[in-house]
Amino acid sequence: MAETPRRTVLVTRPEPGLSDTRRALEALGWEPHLAPMLRIMPMPLRPLSPVGRIVVTSGQSLDSLRDILPLQTPLTAVGARTAERARACGFSHVDHADGDARSLLQHLGRPQSDPSLLLATGRGLGGMLARDLRSQGWRVTRRVVYHTAPTGTLDDATRTLLAQQRIAAVLFYSAATARAFLSALGPDSALLSRVRALALSDQIGDALRPSSFADIAIAARPEQEALLDLLGPSSAPAHDTQFRKDAR
Repeated sequence: MAETPRRTVLVTRPEPGLSDTRRALEALGWEPHLAPMLRIMPMPLRPLSPVGRIVVTSGQSLDSLRDILPLQTPLTAVGARTAERARACGFSHVDHADGDARSLLQHLGRPQSDPSLLLATGRGLGGMLARDLRSQGWRVTRRVVYHTAPTGTLDDATRTLLAQQRIAAVLFYSAATARAFLSALGPDSALLSRVRALALSDQIGDALRPSSFADIAIAARPEQEALLDLLGPSSAPAHDTQFRKDAR
């Protein structure tokens, strides 16, 4: 008897990206199951002096910034999705890099006028990027605008779907989320033996190495579209991948 195709994809990221991913999966014919593994908590910010440019590496930063800085301040986002969210928050002069720190540094280059730059990050993030920006001539003020904490648990509905082998793949958008998922799963890692892990970057793939996933695939670019390309439409046969766990 032929195996019933699995149509469920587990999404582990928190908002604001969670709903966007759900819609994208539904458009491809998949059934998203939402199990965010991180809690996002904004940090209080004192008023900031005007700067020549704002740089954000995550959409999580935007809600805090729009209330304390002029919305006409030029803003550079790490990628296209974050740029879309910045515009939705009211920022009027937005550009973006190609989704990672390397492309962000290349995109910004050296300052052509005002070198003052606000780098908005999460707690424990952005230190190396701030250093590299300073080496390119930017006068960087780094501010922590949010912090994350693992949820610590995996709900019963998700465990049941895994036990019933109804989940085809799990999407991972950060190394912190990957570590939180594996920690919450605990001794039940054998439930992953027939599940694909799809990761946005090599760093995330490395965080998944200790797992029992059947397959770890890395997006060709650090963008959601490239990640979902690994999945394809639900009606299509599973894509072969050159990124096998034993090759990473």
